[in-house]
Amino acid sequence: MSWGMSAGETSEPARPARRRFARFVRALGNRLFTGILFAIPLVVTYWVLSFGYGLVTGLSDPWLEAFGVDFPGAGFLITILAFIGLGFMATHVIGRRMLDRFEAFMLRIPVVGSIYSGAKQVLQTIQGMGTSAKPKRAVVVEYVVPGSYLFGYATGHFTEAGTGREMTTVFVPTAPNPTTGLIFAVPSDQVRDCDLSMEEATKMLVSGGLIMPGRPLSVGPGQA
Repeated sequence: MSWGMSAGETSEPARPARRRFARFVRALGNRLFTGILFAIPLVVTYWVLSFGYGLVTGLSDPWLEAFGVDFPGAGFLITILAFIGLGFMATHVIGRRMLDRFEAFMLRIPVVGSIYSGAKQVLQTIQGMGTSAKPKRAVVVEYVVPGSYLFGYATGHFTEAGTGREMTTVFVPTAPNPTTGLIFAVPSDQVRDCDLSMEEATKMLVSGGLIMPGRPLSVGPGQA
């Protein structure tokens, strides 16, 4: 009997200690989760900058190693200077002719020419997006049932053979990775403008819909 009282007496002080320890562990876990959320943008920024630095540096490192040059940052600096030199060449008549001949040579090489041509077409399309208003439209198209929408970007137009209908190509990115997605060809009169800016639409897509504008969104009627 005295042993039971002794066990009860020793267990009572242990319970508050266990509760305090559990609260401490939960608080520590919350701080860890908060720290991870804060660190993710920093880690992503560091990764992107490191990847870009390594990519740029890697273009010149083999040449520097061949000449026995071993200086931190030399590859990055030389590559940047080479890009600036190409920029000067591309804006002058003689340099432009030299680059055109080099491109013609690249296009004649099997496999390499196809890759080079495709990469250049994509780059020209991206450059055109900065000067054209149409590809910068955030739009919606009806999906599955009337009144349900897919968000995307209007990227181009073409005329359908036979019917003469004007079609709009709509790029619908996948969330949260907007670099991949699907391209839909939608009749232009069924494409609806949305009052989302490009920045707002990108934030919404990358966050999977968690980041939304703090205002009602209007969806316009279909436009030809």
